[in-house]
Amino acid sequence: MSCAPRAARGSLPRLLLTRPRAQAEGFAARVRAETGLTPIISPMQEIRALEVRPDLTGITALAFTSKNGVESFARLTDTRLPTYCVGAATAERARALGFEAMAAAGTADDLATLLPESGVLHLHGRHVRRVLSPHHLAIYDQVALPLSAEAADLLSDNALDAVALFSPRSAALFAKVLPQNPTTKPVLYTLSAAVAAALPAGFAPRIAPAPSANALLGQLCADFPA
Repeated sequence: MSCAPRAARGSLPRLLLTRPRAQAEGFAARVRAETGLTPIISPMQEIRALEVRPDLTGITALAFTSKNGVESFARLTDTRLPTYCVGAATAERARALGFEAMAAAGTADDLATLLPESGVLHLHGRHVRRVLSPHHLAIYDQVALPLSAEAADLLSDNALDAVALFSPRSAALFAKVLPQNPTTKPVLYTLSAAVAAALPAGFAPRIAPAPSANALLGQLCADFPA
């Protein structure tokens, strides 16, 4: 999904991005170029590698539910096995790192339907919603971070117009920092129904029509045109 480039404008509505910084910065560049939003980056998670050694005895395929898993595994070993990925972006990253990768339609449920009945190792973060194989291993941690001072001030001043949430953990962490009884609420945009389910009652999140960053960006383009 790509929207028309925007022209220079005055003060723009603000979008909070809580993804890990590298992913947030890539998405923010597209937001600046293609929407009428100003992105505010405040990661609420930091990805940290775990000191583990994957046991590949009897393993004939790998399953990844995020690019973080692909990148963490690639740093741990030079081994490359046939790989099943949650979506197109994760599969693209896996191929760039030397894996032969197949992409599911974007959710863990979609990925589960693709996996062979045996011989699969699911590699994931310490905080995982669902494991997809009897053989699974956490190879990275998602360490919680506080909101930046800028983001916290904007939130408390009801000065955020929208928030993009890409994972259930991000949604749960953001829910914990919401002010009590705010006079207005930012519009929450979630990557999937599973992300929306991690939010407290009282919000009516806008769920992306497909579980991809492109689809979520498309919603932002439609609601906050350049």
